[in-house]
Amino acid sequence: MDPPDNNLIELLHENDQLKWTACNSHNIKRFSENEIEKITSKYRTMVGQGAFGKVYAGTLEDKSMVAVKKLDHNDSKMKQCLAKEIIVHSQINHRHVTRLIGYCLEENALMMVTEYIPNGNLNDILHRDVRPISLDTRLRIAMECAQALGYMHSQMYTPVIHGDIKPANILLDHNLSAKISDFGISRLVNTDNTLYTMHVMGSIGYMDPLFVRTGHLTPKSDVYSFGVVLLEIRVREMFDAEISDLGNTKILKGIAKLIGECLGMEIHKRPEMTNVAERLQELRRAHHQGQERVGLFSWGRKNKLDFSAKRMKGLLESRGQVIGQGLLGKMYKVTLDSGTVLAMKRMKGLGGWSNCLPFATTEREGIMALKLIENVDLLEAEFDRHIATIKGIKSELLVPLHWHHFGNSGEKIIMYSYMPMGSLSALLHGNGVIGKFKLDWEQRTTIALTVAHGLAAIHSAGPRACHGNIKSSNVLLTNDYEARLSEHGLYTLVNMPSFVAATRVSGYHAPEVTADTRVTKEADVYSIGILLIELLTAREPADAALRGGNFSRWVHSIAREDWKKKVFDAELVRQLQGAAAKGMEQFLHLAMDCCTSYDLRPTIYEVASRIEDIARGSRAPRGTFYRRAIHYPGSGKECFSL
Repeated sequence: MDPPDNNLIELLHENDQLKWTACNSHNIKRFSENEIEKITSKYRTMVGQGAFGKVYAGTLEDKSMVAVKKLDHNDSKMKQCLAKEIIVHSQINHRHVTRLIGYCLEENALMMVTEYIPNGNLNDILHRDVRPISLDTRLRIAMECAQALGYMHSQMYTPVIHGDIKPANILLDHNLSAKISDFGISRLVNTDNTLYTMHVMGSIGYMDPLFVRTGHLTPKSDVYSFGVVLLEIRVREMFDAEISDLGNTKILKGIAKLIGECLGMEIHKRPEMTNVAERLQELRRAHHQGQERVGLFSWGRKNKLDFSAKRMKGLLESRGQVIGQGLLGKMYKVTLDSGTVLAMKRMKGLGGWSNCLPFATTEREGIMALKLIENVDLLEAEFDRHIATIKGIKSELLVPLHWHHFGNSGEKIIMYSYMPMGSLSALLHGNGVIGKFKLDWEQRTTIALTVAHGLAAIHSAGPRACHGNIKSSNVLLTNDYEARLSEHGLYTLVNMPSFVAATRVSGYHAPEVTADTRVTKEADVYSIGILLIELLTAREPADAALRGGNFSRWVHSIAREDWKKKVFDAELVRQLQGAAAKGMEQFLHLAMDCCTSYDLRPTIYEVASRIEDIARGSRAPRGTFYRRAIHYPGSGKECFSL
């Protein structure tokens, strides 16, 4: 039978702290309705809605964000249900389970407070979002959920059956790390790990048929539901070109075998969740090892590609399968005679003079990015000299240039690491088939700081060392949404009139950069100032609605008291209060300093330092964010890294 409900309400209201402590080992706070109203600014920002109520975003005194679930009904039965959920949730302390912070059980105010998870849920990622998610990321999400369920089933003093495992109840934080949520129908179980209930509840399509038929709820019921989730993940994978390549076949077969076992109708043959977690970890490890063994190229300068740029174009035209299209061009999947599967993307690039072709290589990511450079009149020695200068700048915050090729017919190809999550521009603005992505304040300041450190590494390489083309489409993102600065120094491959003509309309370039001048470090700082405004506003610099297409003039035209309403991204305004809101203003002041006249702009080292100070002052005190110092050779500068 289900555990008796008697005394649950009394337990939560109990003055005997020892009794409460015995029931949970965490610091669960009891909030008043007035406190909740203050936390949520009188329920100003609704972030979700379900059958039983609404969810609101809120901010605690320490500036950490929380989610407040407020029930629509306030009868005694609903109060008991909420009390039961609080009791169950309070027992669980696992990094992949949403953290319970507190509750309110006042008359007509039944609420539960949990940590705020910013990136939605797995259901949105699988069914509403067109951004590709790598196989490694999906395996990790599945493994994290399995680890949490394994802990709940077998490592807790009083085991817990979740009872409603589905993608909508798997939340994703800013690193796309999984957090299991919603313990509304969960149960604490007795020693034989079996419950019997007359009230079968759950989500259609995910409920164990044996539970529906018999009313017997066991941990193996969660195993069945998890199998359905795993099936959804794998079905989506089969339609993602990056994941369904030949190199991943064995991994997908391993997932399929595990799914079959989880969905088996002989309940005793279903695996334990701890075993499921171990097997997913093994599959992920095998995937890593398999990617490292894939070999298509040798990276030495003297080695040439075994096909010319002309043949590469022919492959695109004759055998290219279009698997995606955006503002930057088409994505192709191509199979060579050897059976090697390539995913190739032809991009418009800078002024139409380059094409970018991602494909599978020895890199652990499984895909690289080829840039086919056209209409650039350089001799091989001059091309080699430019590339050597670019490759000489080493930083983990820059997208590495691995290889370059100058063919017998003059074709020029360079190869970068491929960043599977696309660009910052795509995240902020959507760009074609890619949907917009909600970035929180911490993510935006982290990206800004990463770009500043990457640019500082470039500037420290010499008195004339510049990036030359800072813009959000050149800020690329790893599987974990960590920023990397790309295409540094490529502007040197084209003449200045062509460069200025191709890039002026983007809105990032300093007014002093003309066809008769050269790019400078101060011009890079101007560009990063525009990028900071873009992060704050989520607007494109070349937005026709802005005054004259100039970001800095547009901001200057708006009174400071109107910034919150007319300048800042509404998503940030909803999230931030107090010190964090002040941080936005400081961020904008820094951006404007970067966009001031040539001789008054700060250095990139000063920009990085100020971003650090702003981020530190406006971030909730949830542990230090700056872990180690970065020294830039030749500059005498040192900044703290992420």
